[in-house]
Amino acid sequence: MSNPARLRPLRPPSRRPAAWLACLAFAWGGCAHAEIYKFVDDNGHVTYTNMPRPGAKKLDLGPSRSKAATAETKTTRKHGASANASPDYFPRVDPGTQRKRDDMRRQLLVEELNSEQRNLDAAQSAFSGARRLPAPEQNRLMEAVRLHEKNIEMLNKELRHLR
Repeated sequence: MSNPARLRPLRPPSRRPAAWLACLAFAWGGCAHAEIYKFVDDNGHVTYTNMPRPGAKKLDLGPSRSKAATAETKTTRKHGASANASPDYFPRVDPGTQRKRDDMRRQLLVEELNSEQRNLDAAQSAFSGARRLPAPEQNRLMEAVRLHEKNIEMLNKELRHLR
């Protein structure tokens, strides 16, 4: 025999209409692309609907996800490009111009690396002469050394990844 305390009556769906509407929206959200209208009444109450009505403004939501994904897949196949390639409307740069940009970036990174190395040397010198300073001041100098070491590490990493 079943335990009557464990059996609970089912709640009718009308008690939680917002929850049911949310479930339906998630279930059917990816299946269809409808026209959506925004209507603001005289009291300022905003209503969104898929039914046109006088005074309502049609919202431009762009292409649906499924249409955009299909178009992207077709473009990728058509051009033989990878999924990470830049879109067709993205400006293209010829290899010579890109090489010049990379060389300039490399030069800037090397200059920054040299500057950080000088700053690290100065911070290490200040830290090594700080034995008689209070602990908070020593900690500040030690943190400055760590910061410059980390900056040098990141600049070297960036230089390694440059073409």
